[in-house]
This record gives sequence, structure tokens and C-alpha cells, in this order.
Amino acid sequence: MQEPAVIPFGMPEKDGYILIWARKDKVNDLVNEPIDKDIKLMPWACKVAGCSAPTLKKKLFRYRDVLDMDNGGCVRYSTGSGSPWKFSAPEFRDFVSKHKKEFMKSEEL
Repeated sequence: MQEPAVIPFGMPEKDGYILIWARKDKVNDLVNEPIDKDIKLMPWACKVAGCSAPTLKKKLFRYRDVLDMDNGGCVRYSTGSGSPWKFSAPEFRDFVSKHKKEFMKSEEL
């Protein structure tokens, strides 16, 4: 029998928090996995764009006025240390395919 990754601790939800037992090797997966499956993080975006994170960030800042979620775009920009970049998967894939010439350039901006 396979062990579950998470076991509810048996206490009711209080103020939006729950207690769980989680396997030590699965904790990072649980913390880093977005609740919405269409929302992805920086490593995924790097694979889609085909470049490293520093290069991708430079390219994303170039298109910030279009891509920022606050302006109706598909990227939630990091607000500082510990704040992850988030990407709306279908919209970001479309953006990269429309601007593939820019994203295929190997040199940094």
C-alpha cells in the first residue's frame, strides 16, 4: 500500500488554516505547487521561453506594460525577495509564440 503524501491532522479549519501531517520529502512540492493548475512559476516559464531565469526576467521587464497582471496581462511580477513570479499558463504560451523571434534570441537584452 502506498503512503499518502498528506494526512489531515484531525482538527477543524480555523481562520483559513489547517494542520496536516506531510512526508518530509513532499513538503517543498506542497508549498511550491500553485493551487490553480493554470498558474505556473518561473522554472516552468523558463522552459516555455527557452532561456535562463535572469535572461527571461530582462525580457519580461521589457514587456511589463503588456504582461503585468495589474494591467490585464498574464504575469504577476515579483515584489521582492520571497515573492514568486507567477504566470497564467495558456496566456503566457500564446505571448511567447507571438513574440518567438524576441524569445529565441540567445543574447541578453
